[in-house]
Amino acid sequence: MEAYKPHAASDQSAALSIQRIAQLSSFAKRVTCRLARSHVEREAIFKLRYQTYLRAGLISQNPFERYIEPADHAANAYLMGLYIDRRLVSSLRLQVGSSTTPNFSSVELFPDVLEPLLRSNKTVVDMSCVAADAELARQYVWLPYLILRSWIMTAEHFQADYIAAAVRPPHQLFYQRALNCELHCELRQPSHHVASVGLVTLNFATSVKRLYEKFPFLRSAPSERQQLFEHDTRPSRSPARSLRDRRTTRLRAKE
Repeated sequence: MEAYKPHAASDQSAALSIQRIAQLSSFAKRVTCRLARSHVEREAIFKLRYQTYLRAGLISQNPFERYIEPADHAANAYLMGLYIDRRLVSSLRLQVGSSTTPNFSSVELFPDVLEPLLRSNKTVVDMSCVAADAELARQYVWLPYLILRSWIMTAEHFQADYIAAAVRPPHQLFYQRALNCELHCELRQPSHHVASVGLVTLNFATSVKRLYEKFPFLRSAPSERQQLFEHDTRPSRSPARSLRDRRTTRLRAKE
């Protein structure tokens, strides 16, 4: 579920000018993406979510002032925070779905679309629980594109075949314009929210080259991805990928 509404820069045409691409690239250097590993980091994200969802009218008040879902504790879930000057400005949850880890947020609502991908041994990176500090989001109008970058960076790390997200109808156009996502227009309502959502998907494997050509700032270096995920102890490679990595290591050792 996505609650943060992209605005300002996100309402512009996807065909951004060279000047705006340069502005985005410059802004991207100011943003730090970090996995929430500590209790303090996760609590900050749950609080930001609560504030975002409450402001959007998606949830009611609770005495804990936190919003947590069961998926936050799933083995294939990654909670990410985006920081500017060490201040949490936005957060999102990413889940890596595959034939061995078939459970993630969007597949529960759209099994008819996503389960066939999993059965065909495709890897899907699902984005959900997008939230942002209201004041800072107005100040940093390019923030929606940096949220996309975290999604793309994770898909690159896990060599995803597809990316997916369940979003509210007013937000779908942004994903279509920015990434050329496919819209699955049948709306469905999550059990824990009052708003209906639609599914957006993208064949990442066939689109990644085009995305990097269109938005160079989406590209990440292997070292950046390794640093982001290096302390994670969960399996991050499929058997096929592990085999390729072992072959690459052997070839480099012979050089």
